[in-house]
Order: sequence, then C-alpha cells, then structure tokens
Amino acid sequence: MMMKRTLFILTLFLLLYGCRNSYELSMERGEYYYNAGAYENATLEYKSVINYYPQNIGLLDEKTIHMLANAHHNLAVIYLKRSTQTDDGIKKSSFLEEATAEAKRAYNLYPKDAYKETWDSITLLSK
Repeated sequence: MMMKRTLFILTLFLLLYGCRNSYELSMERGEYYYNAGAYENATLEYKSVINYYPQNIGLLDEKTIHMLANAHHNLAVIYLKRSTQTDDGIKKSSFLEEATAEAKRAYNLYPKDAYKETWDSITLLSK
C-alpha cells in the first residue's frame, strides 16, 4: 500500500512539474514552422505566446522574459524575411515597420547583442 502511494505521489509530481506549459510548446511549434518556411503559422504561434502574458514584465520570471523576448525577435526576423520576398512597396514598408517594432520589443525585454544586431539591420534596410 505504501509503495503504491509513493508511486502515485511521484507520478503526480512529475506530471505537474515535468511538463512544459502550452506557451513553451507554442514557441517550439513556432520554431518548427519557421524552419519549414511556414511563416504565417510561425507568426500565429509566436503571437499566441506574446498575447498570453501581461504587459507588466515585473510580474514575470526571467525564463518567461527570455521566452517573450525570443518570440518578439523571431517575429522581427519573419517580418524582415517577408519584406525581402515582396515587390509591393507598401507591403515591404509595412513588414519593415513591424520588424522594427518587434526587434525593439525583444531588445527592450532582454538586451541581448543578437537582438540589437537584428534591430540595427532592420533599421538600415528601412532607410
């Protein structure tokens, strides 16, 4: 009886603490779609992560802030890629605007050199 109870408690503990939340899985799906070139699907996944969390980052732990910054950065890269794939000047400008905003958000959330480099690259292309 004691062994079954211990096994049950251990299993319950692993289920509760060993699983990633749905937003971590959305990040993984976003990366999968991005690598497959399915930018629309990747965008939806990244936006679902961003929209879930509050705007007040003071309420978030460091891991979540890093995940959010990465989602914003990945969106910036997607918008940048999409801007290079269109000949329509209005769409190109719109994609570059979105890319700039997302790169800025990523860097402001977590000031990482790679995020700043992306932001700078987008800014140069926007001129």
